[in-house]
Amino acid sequence: MGKGRAGRVGTTALPPRLKEMKSQESAAGSKLVLRCETSSEYSSLRFKWFKNGNELNRKNKPQNIKIQKKPGKSELRINKASLADSGEYMCKVISKLGNDSASANITIVESNATSTSTTGTSHLVKCAEKEKTFCVNGGECFMVKDLSNPSRYLC
Repeated sequence: MGKGRAGRVGTTALPPRLKEMKSQESAAGSKLVLRCETSSEYSSLRFKWFKNGNELNRKNKPQNIKIQKKPGKSELRINKASLADSGEYMCKVISKLGNDSASANITIVESNATSTSTTGTSHLVKCAEKEKTFCVNGGECFMVKDLSNPSRYLC
């Protein structure tokens, strides 16, 4: 009893669902990877990437951005990220069974090593007692007082 139904379990294909993408903050010059993954085994999946609502394709994609398609996922790689790469990135998966999308914000900040700004918009202050645990191995904690990002710490 029920043998006929047992053979059908798992044969109903579901629309693809994307896993959540994580927003990232990274220094200028670094490499980032955004993964657009689905748990669907459906082979005819198409992926599209968008930045700030505009589709990234061969004609308008910056040279430092590469898009790779693999079974069940697509990766957007940003090499040597610059401030211009900051924005909202969205991945859309398209199939005959339905569509889904996921997005993440990418924030690129100037690298401290290459920054030569002397505008006086930030300076170092010793950390408060509760923040001193930020530094390990006896390092001295400093907070970067920055107008754009009030909670960065250095050791």
